[in-house]
Amino acid sequence: MAGASQNDYFGGFANFEEDPAAPLEEEFARLAISRGWKEDSKRYQKQKKLCLVAQYHVHIGNADVGGQQEKLSKLQKLCQELRVSPVPASITQCKKALKKVHVNIVDLIDSRRRGTRVRIFPSYRALQNNMKQSKRFFPKDEAKEQEGGLLTVLLRRIV
Repeated sequence: MAGASQNDYFGGFANFEEDPAAPLEEEFARLAISRGWKEDSKRYQKQKKLCLVAQYHVHIGNADVGGQQEKLSKLQKLCQELRVSPVPASITQCKKALKKVHVNIVDLIDSRRRGTRVRIFPSYRALQNNMKQSKRFFPKDEAKEQEGGLLTVLLRRIV
């Protein structure tokens, strides 16, 4: 991945043309095939993690960058996007409301990347079942490192 910034994951690979309209998982799979990475290899897993984290930084970022008004604005925008109604008036209220929303973080990244509406699950159990079946997980260690980020309010324990 020589020459790629943290936010330009796909651009770091020569002879690979990203299709921003394609689902993120499909683009990564296409890249992996072109590079000869086997799905069960450590290299594949490491690169997938790097890809997800880079796409997170591009499409979601950190809610704690900026002042209180900017933090509130980012959280309110996320509330609107995740169909929280009415949109709360404070940072604390936004975080409380978002903790009740069941969304796959990878789906959120992908929906922002592609400009599509994100899928909201009706319950924790529905989210859990979908994530286990699809194996679409954002790396937990990375999510926890994004202290103050938008991820922390959406993070769920899936067992």
